[in-house]
Amino acid sequence: MDKALIILNPWAGRGHAGERRHDLDLALERAGIDYDMVMTHTRGGAIEIARQAVERGYSAIVAVGGDGTVNEAVNGIKLAEARGERRVPLGIIPLGTGCDFIKVLDGFLANDISGSVQRIARQHPRTVDLGLVRVDNEQERWFINALGSGFDAQAAAEALKITRLKGFAVYLLAIIRALANYKAHPMTVEFDGRRIQRRLLFASIANGRYQAGGFLLTPDARIDDGYFDACLVDNLRIDEIIRHIPKVLEGTHTRLRQVTMARVRHVAISSSAPIPVATDGEVLSTRARTVTAELVPGAIEILA
Repeated sequence: MDKALIILNPWAGRGHAGERRHDLDLALERAGIDYDMVMTHTRGGAIEIARQAVERGYSAIVAVGGDGTVNEAVNGIKLAEARGERRVPLGIIPLGTGCDFIKVLDGFLANDISGSVQRIARQHPRTVDLGLVRVDNEQERWFINALGSGFDAQAAAEALKITRLKGFAVYLLAIIRALANYKAHPMTVEFDGRRIQRRLLFASIANGRYQAGGFLLTPDARIDDGYFDACLVDNLRIDEIIRHIPKVLEGTHTRLRQVTMARVRHVAISSSAPIPVATDGEVLSTRARTVTAELVPGAIEILA
């Protein structure tokens, strides 16, 4: 079957993706792409849709939405592979709130349906790395952009509750709410023979460069170099966090003495108290005690 399955999350971008269904159909038809389209209506629903699509013989899986929709499609593809299915490429049509992953892809723009569809039509796959995270030695999840533990994951949780704003404003309000609701706890972070043990605001392990709608948290990260970029931030006062926000937008926060940057393949995080954990903006747990992440080189192909 030489046909793509389009997985549309109509609620992505606070409903923006669903509003552009007609434009999406028109662009796909004009590009001559043979496709079926399915809409997902529940959180996590795209995982099972993508898995079944691979097993049914679709030649590509296309995620239409934000980073969360992309994450679910990735996990569905990898679940099918684990069951012995062939590798199927992932296409992305970014119509979500943040769309952080695609910011590292040359010429890729959020809300650009026509340009994204043309990339899918060209069928030029690019092999990129993935991360595999385990929470409390139970829950396992693939991620393509980033893993957050601590304050950044709390901000992701707050962002999911905000329904009346769109775009970057969602993340700014989420940060304000997280400042009010999050307390930093002592963490132990171990990677490549190093051990850091102190009170951390957050520990972010990234494959891509951007998070939270445009924060350049790991400015030197590459999605195909076989390494994560880690960003560990010591506990800061609220006024310090607010003062340093512009630096994170520019990627110059890496020079701060409270910030530790590293390139790692495997990392283990433990906390003396429960902490929130999120991958690609999707909250995995709000009460995690241990988190491990492993970089898997060349684990998926994207149509970029």
